[in-house]
Amino acid sequence: MFLFNLVYLIRMIIWTILYHSLFYSLVAMFYPCKHSILLLNRMNIHNYLIKYPDIFTLPSIWLYQAYKTAEEPDKPFWFLITLGTFSYFLAECSWILYESVLRIEVPYPGTPDLFYILNVLFYLSAFGFKLYKEKTKIVLTRYIFDILFIMIIYATLSWYFLLNPIILAGDVSLLAALVSLAYPIGDLALAFCLLMVIFSSKQLFSNDLILFFGTGLYTYIVADTAFVYLVSTETYDSGSLTDPLFILGVLLVGFTGLLQNNQSSIQLRNKVVIRTKPMLFDILFPFFGLTSLYLFMIYTSIGANAITIGVGVSILLVIVRQFLLLSENRRLLQKYLKNADELQSSQERYRLLFEHHPDAAFSFTLDGTVLSVNEKGAEILGKTKEELIGHSLIDTIHADYQETVKGHFNNAKKGIFKHYELPFSNLGNEFYYLGVTHVPIKVDGEVIGVYAIARDITENKINQEQIQYMAFHDHLTHLANRIRFEEVLQKAIEDDRLHDKKFALLFMDLNNFKDVNDDYGHAFGDKLLAQVARRIASMVKKDDCAARLGGDEFTILIDDLDSYDDAMRWASQLLNKLNKPYLIDGEEIVCTPSVGFAYYPKDGDSVENLLNKADAAMYKNKRHSK
Repeated sequence: MFLFNLVYLIRMIIWTILYHSLFYSLVAMFYPCKHSILLLNRMNIHNYLIKYPDIFTLPSIWLYQAYKTAEEPDKPFWFLITLGTFSYFLAECSWILYESVLRIEVPYPGTPDLFYILNVLFYLSAFGFKLYKEKTKIVLTRYIFDILFIMIIYATLSWYFLLNPIILAGDVSLLAALVSLAYPIGDLALAFCLLMVIFSSKQLFSNDLILFFGTGLYTYIVADTAFVYLVSTETYDSGSLTDPLFILGVLLVGFTGLLQNNQSSIQLRNKVVIRTKPMLFDILFPFFGLTSLYLFMIYTSIGANAITIGVGVSILLVIVRQFLLLSENRRLLQKYLKNADELQSSQERYRLLFEHHPDAAFSFTLDGTVLSVNEKGAEILGKTKEELIGHSLIDTIHADYQETVKGHFNNAKKGIFKHYELPFSNLGNEFYYLGVTHVPIKVDGEVIGVYAIARDITENKINQEQIQYMAFHDHLTHLANRIRFEEVLQKAIEDDRLHDKKFALLFMDLNNFKDVNDDYGHAFGDKLLAQVARRIASMVKKDDCAARLGGDEFTILIDDLDSYDDAMRWASQLLNKLNKPYLIDGEEIVCTPSVGFAYYPKDGDSVENLLNKADAAMYKNKRHSK
């Protein structure tokens, strides 16, 4: 990838030079003048790049394209970098205006210096914005000594060669001194930003972008430092070796705009952002600078002697010791950062799972205060998340179920949890059946809170109740069926045996129901059975039970009798009601019943005995009625 990008950069520069060569040749051909002759005479690569600054529009164009295609959060960075290269373009234009058009010496300080300084300021603003936005300053606190180490070395050399001579020079104006100081100070600040990018444990850019940004800015700093030194010693000439370095630095910075366009923003953001092992450059570079400074001190002072050699050996041992310590510290730091990133990823996965869970999800403190709730939970409770967070939910639960909920919540705090069902009505009077599970939140084995997952089981519950209803009720009359009636009868036997009570069992069928079916059809007969069932149901008390056993046979349990005569009186009222005519499909039908009684405990003490006794009594009464 690196070789591909490098070849791509060289190809772009060659095509640009060929294009400009053709352009200026055409200018000289059609508009011959001294100035165009001068252009053609200087058409070697080195002087061409120095004297014709329109090539510097290319980095600005590349970077502006990157600004247009970048994601919204990254646009300010690329815009500021674009302004930086464009400022350099304006500086070169003004320089050429003085030197090649007006043919006068470039004033110092002058207009070019303004744009050169703006160039550095825009670079600083761009990287300052990027570092602040990414919050890398938190991570950089662990590298601050490495950065300061290098900066002190660079500042020391800058002071010795640049700043101190400028300050001591008494024959320059205040403005010239300030401008001269602005260059090395700006370079120091730019170097500081560059070091923060290099030493940051979190990569701010892809590897290719870091490489070209770093190389471009480092080249620019070297060129600018050399330029200030040559100016301060009055040895600078236009076209010196520092000028191509300026051009190279700006082109390398501009080339990052092409890289940004060729790489998707998703790829840039999903690059490995944590260095998995310490970089040898990060560790050795500060000590390499210290060694260079020490050798420079020997060279510029008294030379080598026993003291300087002893100090050098001591520094070497300190370097080795610090190298080992830093290597271990870097390894531990990288492990910490990797774990922190994994934790952040885990938290993000949990957050997404929590927020988008199809069931209502809550997290509570140990006292029941809501810490978080997802959208489904807020929807079921009929409130917004803001209204729920920081409050208890116990008051939203019906008083009949509050103790149940508190019990399960307290069990969860003890590490005991199980599923339970909770009927619930929210503020909008929407009713839900909720399947609730409380789960303890444990950190290092200690319960610090409770999760609650509440699933809306209303539809399942209704379906379950319907199935259960159908299993124990007659679908035509909606009275209890034989299974249900026998269960109720068995329970009545057991209860009345314990409490010494008595009840009556009434067994009945319709006398001429077969004739009705034969004359009018089964659908008509079903309607008759339904009307009979409604009249029976209207007479049955809450604790009694009426059932259709099948066909036209019905049974009624008359519970908690004071005497058997009470059952006879009730049955007489029922018969009076059932003997009245039925109006079905415009036809008036009379269908009288035959009934038989069995009494508990007089006629039996089991379900089978009581049913048989009542059935026999009914058929006996039917025969007598004929």
